[in-house]
Amino acid sequence: MSGAPTPKRGHWRWWAASWAALGALGACVPSRLYNAEPSAYLRSLDLGVEGMTADIATIEFDEFGTFWHRRQLEDAIALVRQRNREAQRGVIVVMYVHGWMNNADRSLDAGDLATFEAAMRALAVDLHAEGDPAPDRLVGVYLGWRGATTSIPLWRELTFWDRKDTAERIASYHVRETFFRLTKTAKERADSKVLISGHSMGGMIVAKTLGPSLSTLLLAMGDEGIPALADMVLLQNPALDALSSLHFIEFLKRWRAKVELRHTDGTVQRARGPIMVSITSEADWVTRLAYPLGQWIDYMTTAVRGSTEYGVPSQWQMATETHGHLDYLVSHRAWVEDGEIVLEPVPAAFNTTPFWVVQVSKEISRNHSDVHNPRFVELVERLTKMNRLYDSEVKTWIRAAGPGNDMEPIGR
Repeated sequence: MSGAPTPKRGHWRWWAASWAALGALGACVPSRLYNAEPSAYLRSLDLGVEGMTADIATIEFDEFGTFWHRRQLEDAIALVRQRNREAQRGVIVVMYVHGWMNNADRSLDAGDLATFEAAMRALAVDLHAEGDPAPDRLVGVYLGWRGATTSIPLWRELTFWDRKDTAERIASYHVRETFFRLTKTAKERADSKVLISGHSMGGMIVAKTLGPSLSTLLLAMGDEGIPALADMVLLQNPALDALSSLHFIEFLKRWRAKVELRHTDGTVQRARGPIMVSITSEADWVTRLAYPLGQWIDYMTTAVRGSTEYGVPSQWQMATETHGHLDYLVSHRAWVEDGEIVLEPVPAAFNTTPFWVVQVSKEISRNHSDVHNPRFVELVERLTKMNRLYDSEVKTWIRAAGPGNDMEPIGR
């Protein structure tokens, strides 16, 4: 029988992509550079307050994680270095990777870039109100990619799995270079701070880019420790499989990773909070239902191992579910009680590492995109203050004391 072969593995994705392409004719979101000129990708925000500045830098990546224009990164580095020279109390650099259905189009009033700018404006005002020892310069860096391919409702939902594949390609060398070089530049000044954040597939990009890098550095430096690449890494409703998270958690647990706060006066204290935190809403249907559906079909022909221990999820379950919906990896839960947010560790949790996996109630996050409401922001603020992220007199360090004998490999 002549004709093109019928796709087997990924067959459903092929048909979904075909239907999405047909439905999106005339409403395609193009793959292109949105901010070509420095006036577009470097912007200073008017705060209306004395002694505080805030800037937004945009860096864009194509479908394969390649810089659209490397000059965006080089100019962002020059901006951070300039703000370091001007600052009285250091700079806080906030790097953010957006997720599904978004990009770096500044003309979208309701887009993620506009939301990020509003969040940076509010953070700058808060930092100014805190005063000493909070940094007095803020640089927000927005990492943009083609998370949106069509503007037609319903058809957009069919792009979820295709965009997830794209996000996995983007979690590569150029994004890693961006994180490392901007962090290194910020920390040329000892009192500067770095926060790296990602939402949805952007959270997956952040985790899959930084996790292996952090593991390698800890293996190399061990108990001597390293200055944290970021003073905190925040994943918001991340589209991240539980199996890759398990590998990272197992590494941190086995090597007894510890986070420390080292003060300018020489004192060292154990950090109260995490070095990386993932927040997932129990009401997020995208990571609870849509993501497992795609993984389930995608892995139908993949050989998996079962669990050899009671209570430990199978490799299949961990590969197909997101970590925030798998009880085995959840370290903390948060909910609202008597009008207040309660954040508590899970009793006898397997995950006792500095990578917190926090499952929150719908009162804190109603759905996949609900990560800017006052409750969610309040929870993030509490987590950042645990490790004194806004205190320019404290440095965040992480060290690995060495392999312990308190656990056995999963699936031994």
